[in-house]
Amino acid sequence: MPFDSTGVAKRRVGAIMASSALVSASLFTGLGTANAAPAADAAPTSFGQAAGEQLVTVPDGVCAVNVTIGGGRGGVAVGEGTPDPEAPEAPEVPGEETGFEGSGARISATLNVQAGTAIELSVGGDGSNAGIGGFNGGGDGGVGGHRGGGGGGFTTISVGGDLLLLAGGGGGTGGGHQAGEGSGGDAGFGSSTLPGVAVEGGTAYPGSKGGDGWDVEKDGVRVIPTGGGGGTEVAGGAGGTSTLSSEAHSYDGESGAARQGGNGGNDGNLDTAGGGGGGLFGGGGGASTQGAGAFTGSGGGGGSSFIADSSLISSPAIENNRAMDEEGHAGRAEPAFASFEWVMCDYNLSIEKKVVGNPVYEEGSTVRYAVTVTNDGPDVMAIGDTVTLIDDLAVGGTLVSVDGLDSSIPAAGETITGTGIELFDTVVLQPAETDDEGNETAPAQTAKRGLVVGDSVTVTYDVVITGSTGEPITNTVSVADRNGTHEADAVVDPAKPSLSLTKSADTERATAAGQKITYSFVVTNTGNIDLKDIAVAEGSFSGKGDLPTPSCPAATLEPSESMTCTSVYTVVAEDLTGKDLTNTATATGKTPLGAPVASEESSAAVTTVVPVVPAPLAMTGGGNQLLLAGAALLLLALGGTGIALARRRAAAAK
Repeated sequence: MPFDSTGVAKRRVGAIMASSALVSASLFTGLGTANAAPAADAAPTSFGQAAGEQLVTVPDGVCAVNVTIGGGRGGVAVGEGTPDPEAPEAPEVPGEETGFEGSGARISATLNVQAGTAIELSVGGDGSNAGIGGFNGGGDGGVGGHRGGGGGGFTTISVGGDLLLLAGGGGGTGGGHQAGEGSGGDAGFGSSTLPGVAVEGGTAYPGSKGGDGWDVEKDGVRVIPTGGGGGTEVAGGAGGTSTLSSEAHSYDGESGAARQGGNGGNDGNLDTAGGGGGGLFGGGGGASTQGAGAFTGSGGGGGSSFIADSSLISSPAIENNRAMDEEGHAGRAEPAFASFEWVMCDYNLSIEKKVVGNPVYEEGSTVRYAVTVTNDGPDVMAIGDTVTLIDDLAVGGTLVSVDGLDSSIPAAGETITGTGIELFDTVVLQPAETDDEGNETAPAQTAKRGLVVGDSVTVTYDVVITGSTGEPITNTVSVADRNGTHEADAVVDPAKPSLSLTKSADTERATAAGQKITYSFVVTNTGNIDLKDIAVAEGSFSGKGDLPTPSCPAATLEPSESMTCTSVYTVVAEDLTGKDLTNTATATGKTPLGAPVASEESSAAVTTVVPVVPAPLAMTGGGNQLLLAGAALLLLALGGTGIALARRRAAAAK
């Protein structure tokens, strides 16, 4: 996660408009809007002092939170005739506040928690003036007149029951009349004199001791009631003490304990002590006075603070929870509080779109699109961040499938509406509740969440093209993240079906009846769309025999694909005229939606040869010679016959 120079997570403010503009195809108009993703920016959240126990659920779309908490300040005492601490030179006015209250600690850090996480918060209360300790461990001021201030309570943040941050509370001031005496101790904030100490699970910051008070003289020496000790990394602060305490009457304060500040020492007279602040270990209560007059009880100690060693915490810092002037000087203590500045997930989505199959269309045909969206980081998409595709052309189409996320609106098989396609994983925040018989008494609580870093989702959908003008259709799909809207285009061209045919014969001459001539028909899909029901139809034919219908090896052709059909013709005697044997053929087919397609005619010619017939014998000029030759031939034939008969008789005699 990105951080700025101070180590605090940068706030990512998404420029998310109320709706996303639909990008139309060349022949469609926008039909709707959607803003399902990403989740809207979460407004900062704050809680005042004494807010008590809170369960804060991290809002949708959040990947971290910059949190600051402050422990409660201690209360101040009230003394009759006390100068106003803001104006020491002012006249004494009965009932004015006096003393300098102890400050709580202020802790800031980035918590790396995502949407849906429950943060357990408890904001402490400020100690009340002249009395009761603040909520979350503030010790009470001592009982008596001119009562000491109550200690401030601590503020904590936990996740899953594990304590992450604890800002201790400040101690209350002692009651009385001496300005500047009996101030409350500050909660631990890592000062040069009280640095942080490593403890099991983190670092503890001890609180400071409460200011000493002012009491009567004893044996000529002014008694100084000591302030309560600050809470340490391992134990509560010690209670303040007074040398005037005895078994009969104690002015000592109570020690602090785990989380709880000690109460100030009790005094039935005037000028009691301040209570200790709450903390990891509470501060001790201050000691009260014995006298009645210009005396002041001591202040309570501040509680210790804590920052856990946790992977959920980044860039922790701790300081005093006091107002700062323009020159950086600390002033009056601030009330307890907690504030949350939510850091939205900073993810970048890339998008690709393509046409599945041949990127052409017929009027009324279905085109299938595939869109892939990838989370390129740097953050995940948290609960509430979904992948939402906007595509005008898809409106009215059918969602076919989703691969990479388990859910979608609409679901696969349903019609796509103008609000787009929302894609997400379903996260179970709380399982369904059932009774002893297994009957559901409360439904499961679920939420939507998009892609983690590096993951992709691919969605396919079918769109029927209608109202086309025969021009290419450029279709745009968009997806939004916190850095804007990203688009991808896919183009489908109009169908241009066509066929070509080339006819040829396997011989150039037909010379005798019974000769076989094989005709070949090379059919090529010269268009840009698949064709079906491919056939070759013979046209005019000069032959006298029966010409068979050509046979083709397949019924379909893809663009640029060819096949050869054949037919075999048997020459008849009537074909042998000396003229060419010619015929003409045409290839035919259909588009996927059944539109007819035909090629130009193609012809083939085979030359025929007239058979040679022997000429009759001539009877003139030498006719006698011909007669003699015929007679000789006849005698030879008769002689051969006689020899054959003689051989047969001889064979029979044997």
